[in-house]
Amino acid sequence: MIIKRWLNTTGFAVLGLILLLASPAAADYFNPATPDSNDPDYWLDRGGLFATYGSYSDAVEAYKKALALDANNSKAYYDMAVAYGELGELDQALVEINKAIALDASRSQYYYGRAWILLKAGRMTEAKDNFQKAADMGNLDAIAYLQER
Repeated sequence: MIIKRWLNTTGFAVLGLILLLASPAAADYFNPATPDSNDPDYWLDRGGLFATYGSYSDAVEAYKKALALDANNSKAYYDMAVAYGELGELDQALVEINKAIALDASRSQYYYGRAWILLKAGRMTEAKDNFQKAADMGNLDAIAYLQER
């Protein structure tokens, strides 16, 4: 009863003042659900969605946008290489995956990916060398592939 009386008299005025003062701070609020197209990860995620649904050309464009924001993003080069591989553009796929490896030679999945691109290109000896390199780095997919052969 006391609260109800307070709200009826001065409470709404105080509440209105609080909301008025809080408004400028609310304008600075960053909603994490709102995408930031200036973030390379946004474009990596978008490219991944395009690739998931088979739209590899759109995926390539998204990865290019990620690289425009961060030219040293090895994952963007790797993902773009995979997309080019799916498009059958194997020479360009090799260019991109070689950039990924040049930026981060510690990722076994990059060698495994290059092995598959080389295999699709009919370059069996080079493909086997890359499968072996990935396996030596502990890549379970490469180990399984080599054990099957």
